[in-house]
Amino acid sequence: MTSTIEISIIIPLYNRANGIQRLLHNLSLQSFDMNRVEVIISDDKSTDNSLDVAKTFVNQIPNLIILESDVNSGGASVPRNKALDIAKGKWILFIDSDDYITEYSLADAIATANKSQDDMVCLPYFRAKNSNRPLSRSAFYSPSTISNLKFEDTKLYNSLNVIGKLIKRDIIEQHRIRFPENIRVREDNWFLMQVYSVVNSISILGYEKNYYFYEQQDEVALTNTKTPPRDAVKIYIAVYDFVKSRTQLSNEQKINYLTIFLNRYTNMIKRGKHAPVRFFNHTKPTLLKVLRNQYVDDNTIEFIEDLFLGKYDIAN
Repeated sequence: MTSTIEISIIIPLYNRANGIQRLLHNLSLQSFDMNRVEVIISDDKSTDNSLDVAKTFVNQIPNLIILESDVNSGGASVPRNKALDIAKGKWILFIDSDDYITEYSLADAIATANKSQDDMVCLPYFRAKNSNRPLSRSAFYSPSTISNLKFEDTKLYNSLNVIGKLIKRDIIEQHRIRFPENIRVREDNWFLMQVYSVVNSISILGYEKNYYFYEQQDEVALTNTKTPPRDAVKIYIAVYDFVKSRTQLSNEQKINYLTIFLNRYTNMIKRGKHAPVRFFNHTKPTLLKVLRNQYVDDNTIEFIEDLFLGKYDIAN
């Protein structure tokens, strides 16, 4: 008989036998009571022995759930969504199968969540090999933990991947947030920008302690993949519609979030031939407010002004 599940750890898996072995080994060493954790491995029809490796941990990790797929979806969205659909924990934590966390990560994250009553706890992440400085240093800038932060007062817009983010599952379910299954890049951005816009407050763990180790991915890694403008505008419009439809947000909050997200997406959108047109036609009612927003950057101002000045083909 297991205890109440506090954390659901979601791990998408595809052909990562060595990585999943290391990750599960590190999870088995957690100082946090693993009877209060479920580990959901969602396999995307691996063709190596990844599943066999994962199954060797059924006696070491009390609540290990392995989801197998009949077909390969070609990305992490479908496996993650399948895991979200069955998750029972109060909190969701995403970890990639190449990555791993240190033995005190879960305990520190939950302790911070309980103390702060925040809706999200962000773990700084490091290169998996010999690094003592966090990635996305502007987002994870403090050596000590900071709590009760509003998203717009952070630089977490520089950390738009879901790994190492402890998120209240109720928030995800209340707003029906899922990963997109029709794009192959920046799926994390789609999901996390929506989450950032509806969490009430956030904690960021200090980087003095190592928590999450990130392994550089192969040639399909996001950092090495140029985002097609058609996908960039699709993501931004989806987030735009989501934010605009949130009745609990004030108009000021909505414009704040849309501005911050647009700052990140302007360069990706304006590279396209048709993406600026689609963007302008869909978001025109709010663009003048974005221009006057305190968070807008110079690059986004120039892009919006050029749209209104007709420097892009915006004819209907």
